[in-house]
Parts: sequence; structure tokens; C-alpha cells
Amino acid sequence: MRVHNLIGTALGVLAGAVALNIIAATPIIIAILSACMIAAAGYAINDYFDIEIDKINKPNRPIPSGRVSPREALALSYILFIAGVLIALPVGLITALFALINAILMYYYSKTLKKMGLIGNITVAFSTSATLFYGALAVAEWLGRINTLWKVVPLVLMVFTLTLAREIVKGVEDYIGDSAAGVRTLAVTKGVDYALKVSAILTVIAVLLGILSYYTLGMGLTFLIFILIGGALSIYSIITTIKSEDPIKEAAKARRAMKIAMFLGLLGILLDRGIVVLTRSTLFNKFRKGG
Repeated sequence: MRVHNLIGTALGVLAGAVALNIIAATPIIIAILSACMIAAAGYAINDYFDIEIDKINKPNRPIPSGRVSPREALALSYILFIAGVLIALPVGLITALFALINAILMYYYSKTLKKMGLIGNITVAFSTSATLFYGALAVAEWLGRINTLWKVVPLVLMVFTLTLAREIVKGVEDYIGDSAAGVRTLAVTKGVDYALKVSAILTVIAVLLGILSYYTLGMGLTFLIFILIGGALSIYSIITTIKSEDPIKEAAKARRAMKIAMFLGLLGILLDRGIVVLTRSTLFNKFRKGG
């Protein structure tokens, strides 16, 4: 179930919820549980469909190693998919419907879409950015403030665009294997240099969307600084890859840099909103005034 990755899912939902600055504990907790269940189901179903590939590339994984049977993995994924959708129902019908759409998408990504190159990249980008939107949607529907969701759209698009750029860079990293397997990534169909340039453009767009979300969400300087640092790190890593003698080998470093940039973005949101909550607290105000 990739528990370490589920931490990132939980933080994404939390960041999306607090970004709207309308905090409500119950829908946030439910949304985190729901998203983590669906994400865990997605990892399990991915291992189920990748049995033959993992026997060769990753024989120590639970299914090829014999620790878990294919039937057990499939049953676990179905149970988690259904539970992830049902647990969202108390928050609201729209939230549960969004959870259902993501569950279906994750199933078909593992089954067919991941082999379709760019379409698979777009699916991953959507699923990643959906965690932030899901958190915002849950608190907005719970409190009857769906009309405020537009404020979070630039932030969600920022995550979508940067994730898509990272997935394209990953396609460069996996160019040799994807070429042999017939996976139609942008690097395979248009060339490594073309793919890297597209990822650079997408990263610039992601930074611009981050700046826009700074205004639509009324974020503070903490968020803006983290976004700019993450964006600069990503753009620099891609340019370095383009100029390198072996872009395919160098792409792994760029992908890791972009993953760090995404973490900085999440951290920027959480710290920024945390500072706002702290400065509004009675205890902080008493301390600032000298007791």
C-alpha cells in the first residue's frame, strides 16, 4: 500500500483544505482517510496488474515474492476503493462522487492508461492535483461554501502542471526501456530534447500559476518564497539536463529536484496557513503583548 507515499497524500489533502482558510476538522479527517484508502487501493491494483513486469524488475515486491497472492491484492484494492468512496458520503454527495471518479481513474490507469505514454502522464498529474482539490472540496461542501472553490483552482492547476512536467522528465529517464516496450511517452514520440523543453515550459507555467494562487487565496510571503524556490530549483535542473552530455542519465536528478519542489510547495501552504492561525490565537497575542 506504499504507506510512505500515503503520508504525501494526507499532506496534499490537508494543504488543499487549509488553503481555503475555512478550517473544519471533521471533513478534513474524513477526506484524508478517504483519499489514503483510494490511493492505497491504487497501489495495490497497480501491483496486481504489474505482476509479470515485477517478476523481472522488482521480484522482492509482495506479489512476486509470494508474500501476498494476486487474489489477496485484488480483494484488498476493491475493499479499499469501496471504503474510500463510502466514507466520503457523510461529507457530501459531491465529495463522494469526486472520490468515485478518482477511484475509477486509478483502476484504469493501472490496467491500461499507464501504458499509453502522455495520457498516462496526464492521469498521474490529475490524480496528484486532485488530492488538494479534494481537501478543499470536502471543507467547502461540509460548510456550504462551494462557491469559494474557484479560489483554489490556480493552486490545483499549479500542482497538475508541475506533476505533468515531472512525469515527462521521468519519461526521458525511462526512455530506453519505454522505447523497447513501445510505451508512447513524449520522449519516445517526439525526442528527448523536445520532451525536456516542454517540461521546462510547463514548469514556468506552474510557477506563474503559483503566483496567481498567492493572490486568489490571499497567501502570505512564506508561501510565495517556497513556490519561487521550488520553481527555480525545477527550472535549473531541467536546463542542466538539456545541456548535459547524457540527458537520459541526468533526468533522474531533475525528477528528484522537481519532487523536492512539490514538497516545498506543500510545506509552503501548511507553514503559511499555520502562521496565520498562530497569529490569530489568543495565546500568541498575549505573548506578543507581554502576557
